[in-house]
Amino acid sequence: MIFKPFTPFVRTQLFAAALGFALALWSANRLELGLRIFLIATAAAWLCWELTLGPSAPLYRSDARALAYGGLSGFAIPWVGFAVTYALDRLQP
Repeated sequence: MIFKPFTPFVRTQLFAAALGFALALWSANRLELGLRIFLIATAAAWLCWELTLGPSAPLYRSDARALAYGGLSGFAIPWVGFAVTYALDRLQP
């Protein structure tokens, strides 16, 4: 299996990020927002998470709190990109 070498925290975060990205991308497309801006904002949100909260993430724990943190953070990263894209679209004259 492709996800076998990853820890349970990372697997949960990847699954939640994929689900959140799919839903945020679908919403951005339905609202006719700029998809390039969405991708750049999502990548920037992911990079900011990795630099600020990533070093303190419980990567090697598999209790419910750690998995919930991984799931919520993974799901939230694409939605931060969506929020930035939506705000930039609304600021446009």
